[in-house]
Amino acid sequence: MKKNRKKIITWVLLSVLVILATGGVVGYKMYTKPHRSVAKAKTIQISATDLVLAYEKNEAGANSLYLDKVLEVRGEVNEVSKNQKGETVITLKGSDMSGLICTLEGTAATEVKPNSSVVIKGICTGFLTDVVLVRCVL
Repeated sequence: MKKNRKKIITWVLLSVLVILATGGVVGYKMYTKPHRSVAKAKTIQISATDLVLAYEKNEAGANSLYLDKVLEVRGEVNEVSKNQKGETVITLKGSDMSGLICTLEGTAATEVKPNSSVVIKGICTGFLTDVVLVRCVL
């Protein structure tokens, strides 16, 4: 009776150990996985005004089309600024109420001026009061 109990405990402990080790390896692989290259990714092309209007009209529908996708957005620059991390943030004109906030990848300086026309590639993360693109490149 004691031998069976020891075998059961041994198998349970080994099973738990294998599950924990597998979970650790999978977690480590996911954590260290490199980001996809925005510059080389296939994109959905759209204008800044069309993207903002799509989100204002139907946020859920726009999310199904654009959320977590790489977009190539063309539009007119409203403002160029820096965030707390020192990254360049370009705001594109959208509608009267909303715009498009594009955070450039890294701390690269940019020569973009307000009222100029640009094409920006970035990953859409959704809509707050503005549509947000992250990891953007010009």
